[in-house]
Amino acid sequence: MDIALAECLNVIWKHTNLLKDLDIKEASLTIEDLTKLYNELTITPTQEIKKEAMHIAIIQNITVYDALYIATAQKLNATLYTADQKLYAKANQITKSKLLKPKEQTIPP
Repeated sequence: MDIALAECLNVIWKHTNLLKDLDIKEASLTIEDLTKLYNELTITPTQEIKKEAMHIAIIQNITVYDALYIATAQKLNATLYTADQKLYAKANQITKSKLLKPKEQTIPP
């Protein structure tokens, strides 16, 4: 979907500026990796799924941003992978979806 890159870049910004768990160099490397991955994807333009997304957003009472992900998964007959529990709860009602769980971090002794 054409907003996915912006959404991912925003997450990198959040981890760099707000959470402070990425430094500038790590953020830059992450953006490079993200760009390589994004360039290999087939992008579904928002224009193609706008009606379906608005319908989902209204019926499910979720943001259009979240509804776009659900509509894209439906259009592609794909599984929606998300770490967002609220999005998963809504998506799982209407399309194939899987909740990603954060990797447990081990704290050295």
